[in-house]
Amino acid sequence: MRRFLLALVPLALVACSTAPSGDPAPTTSSPPRGDLALLADRVEQRRTELATASFRTEGFATDGQGLDVSNVVNGVVRYSGGGVSASMDMDVSTGGQAPNRTSLVLVPGGTYVRVAGAPMPAGKEWGYYTAGNSAELGALLRGFGPSATVGAELDYLQPRAALIVARATEDLDGVPVTRYDLVVDTFKMAKTIEDPDIQLQHTQLAEYGVKIAASVWVDDTSVPLKAEYRFELDGKVVKRSATRFRDWGGPVDVVVPNQAQVVPAEEIPQ
Repeated sequence: MRRFLLALVPLALVACSTAPSGDPAPTTSSPPRGDLALLADRVEQRRTELATASFRTEGFATDGQGLDVSNVVNGVVRYSGGGVSASMDMDVSTGGQAPNRTSLVLVPGGTYVRVAGAPMPAGKEWGYYTAGNSAELGALLRGFGPSATVGAELDYLQPRAALIVARATEDLDGVPVTRYDLVVDTFKMAKTIEDPDIQLQHTQLAEYGVKIAASVWVDDTSVPLKAEYRFELDGKVVKRSATRFRDWGGPVDVVVPNQAQVVPAEEIPQ
């Protein structure tokens, strides 16, 4: 199962398998303190107030040499002071092959994982990962974005590292929204990230000339209905992740697997 998880990883660094382009790293002006800071604060406030949502994430990454990884994730999420809880099914396709399904239940302190077809001890269906044994799982979840969890595309609403370059009024599934487009200074973004691996990742992306753009669609009360980021190298998108949120504030049921079917990750066959 661990090898299988590693094979699924839609790493942000896949773009870095291409030699550096020689282009200067992306830069922005001094850290913006106006509209983006207000937008980021309001979005976070509304997400905290409403707390729950259903979501669908679609992601794509390529190494630039013919290996493409795509994923579609459907589930529900709850944001609270104790962290993020979520239940989701992730379908990952590598190199155009039929997708493999991974089910995940995230709770504060750990994550339950079930991989379709993976060898497991008799009577067990789920592996349980904690901070001490979740390096491979963490790599998989980094496909969501810097904080490696549902809705992490919103992490790029970072006033110390990004700048709003455009805004427009649009219609999203019949709902009037405002779309904000941002450019992200990857070096500055790295300095806002606490996780050393993800911090190094963003520093390397900048060194290789990868540019980051982000967008967010909010309704008239600043509720985020869609968030997206794109990594671009030599004018081509090499990684993208977009999450659509629905039913904000609705009932959410994050069900922990039956413990009789759970085994610690370190006991899963190699």
